[in-house]
Amino acid sequence: MKIKTILVSNYRAFLNHNDEEKERYQIDLPLGENLLIYGENGSGKSSLYKGLKDLFLSGKSNAHIFKRNLFCKQDNVSDPPHIRIVLEDGQSIYFSSDPALTNTSTSHLIREANILKGFISYRDLLKLHFRENEEMPDLTAFFLGTNGLFTDLELPAPVNPANKMSFGDLWEKVVTNRQQRDIDDYNLNAYALLENLQSKANMLLSIFHRECELSIVYTDSRVLDGNVIAPGISFDVSMFGTNISGHHEFLNEARLTSMAISVYLAHLLTLPPATIRLLFLDDIFTGLDMSNRIPLIKILSAEDLGDGSSFRDFQIFLTTYDREWFVVAKSYLKKRWKHFEFYVDNHAQQPDRPFIRRSDTYKERAEFHFIHCDYPASANYLRKEFERILRIILPENTVHPGFAADDGENSAMVIAKDKFAISDNNDSWFFRVKDTNGTVSTHPVRFTSLQSLINQFQRLVSQYRIPFPHIDELSAIKNRLLNPLSHDDLTSVVFKNELRTAFAILTELEKIVSKIIVHLSNEGAIQLSCYKEDYRQQNCRYRFEVYENIRYFQYESFRILLNAKCRSLYKVVEGKSIEINENNYLTINKLCESVFFASSAPGASEKLDDRFIYDEIITEEGKKLSELI
Repeated sequence: MKIKTILVSNYRAFLNHNDEEKERYQIDLPLGENLLIYGENGSGKSSLYKGLKDLFLSGKSNAHIFKRNLFCKQDNVSDPPHIRIVLEDGQSIYFSSDPALTNTSTSHLIREANILKGFISYRDLLKLHFRENEEMPDLTAFFLGTNGLFTDLELPAPVNPANKMSFGDLWEKVVTNRQQRDIDDYNLNAYALLENLQSKANMLLSIFHRECELSIVYTDSRVLDGNVIAPGISFDVSMFGTNISGHHEFLNEARLTSMAISVYLAHLLTLPPATIRLLFLDDIFTGLDMSNRIPLIKILSAEDLGDGSSFRDFQIFLTTYDREWFVVAKSYLKKRWKHFEFYVDNHAQQPDRPFIRRSDTYKERAEFHFIHCDYPASANYLRKEFERILRIILPENTVHPGFAADDGENSAMVIAKDKFAISDNNDSWFFRVKDTNGTVSTHPVRFTSLQSLINQFQRLVSQYRIPFPHIDELSAIKNRLLNPLSHDDLTSVVFKNELRTAFAILTELEKIVSKIIVHLSNEGAIQLSCYKEDYRQQNCRYRFEVYENIRYFQYESFRILLNAKCRSLYKVVEGKSIEINENNYLTINKLCESVFFASSAPGASEKLDDRFIYDEIITEEGKKLSELI
């Protein structure tokens, strides 16, 4: 069961002045989509997190307090302050300052969902590794204490049927009665639960850091001198097979954070399925750099995490204050996701309050203005979308001439100021590089324009003989897209038809898959191998290396690996004799042709099938190239 609508009124930051603003803070998820939110500081994203968390927690206790906005004037609004969610089956769940409106405690769906404890913030992550006053985190309280992750979970397999209750209730029974069979039931089920948690946490942790492994150590509860001794829980962490003593001080923040995230998410995977499976992650990217944020996105969006489990049945809400990361995450989280932006509305003489808008794409904005006959605005957003999509399609070294393709997705060029000269002409900046003698080059380096991107795309299509049908139309409209304001009649049928053509071309560009499937390693080469039986029926293993990122390109049924310099190293025949064969090639395709040639009988010629490239070439990790697409 997914949430279709969220509406907040006069809760915390969400201030409504009157009934006309009743739907000001409404978020619609018509198909039960996941939600990605960017919010600047103070914009209300954490208030939304706390509001939904309070709504679910209020199902456990009627005494849960509603945090009413301080500036709310009830006389101006007909409805009492409230949070409302609408589920897929149409039922509305309320948490309000008015107890008569609140219905969470009567909803078995809300009570059931509370067992998940799917609300996680960056502060929650700190509970697993932050040492306050040099004291170790209390992991026993974290998992099994009053508000522990597993406290409300029912024992999965008690020996005594009478102990079919939550861990929290059984612990109270243990403390009161001090019966050994109750203690045994508690210990056996807690141990099994944590063992399962450890397995799933390591599965997730390996996606972040393969070199790290977590061991969860459980010490049994027992009766000593008539007193019940609480169980103990601790973490042992190893790297590259070596135990790390004091891992809280040894590991960096990214590793500690990714370990904490892995434990939290693993706990959700160990729980029995609930009707409402909500996972709300509030600013948990704070302790992660970009290289660790992408693995988290992969974990949340994977169809199979390795043991058949996944988060595909969860409804996931993510918030971030990092605008750059929000843009990156949007490119990954498209299918079944909605994107919203929160801002601080402080343009009037009134308390700051959130302003919420859906995060439209450039194309969606262009379509909106086209429908409303604002053609210049439509053309402006179309230009932005063409720039965005062409930068994704084109290899880095064509988008930024002189910029190495192996510098990664988020790189910077650092140039000493004595090697750089800047001049301006006609309101444009030109950058010229100085040579070793201090002489300024005559050819300026400039930022890549749409004109340049279109030219590079045309060269790409021509070079690889890509059957893209709209090259001529793209050439014809590029001047109109580049500078539509240079034309007199922007409402003419001609201009309108050119925009229609631009939308059609954009639709075709969106069909293109262009991505790096193997990144250049720090060692400066990608190690690959393939197997091919020769004409003597000998099984041969060929070893070679590639010196550039391997980029896959597909349009409709056409597919190709773009040129990447590579070198053959040796051939192993039947796992025994080694033949050194060092040759340079401009493409993987040419190298594979040489493999087919070497495997053929003298005078014969076996034609290369591109399925060999994708299904027979293996990476160091044992992955086929087809598995990486």
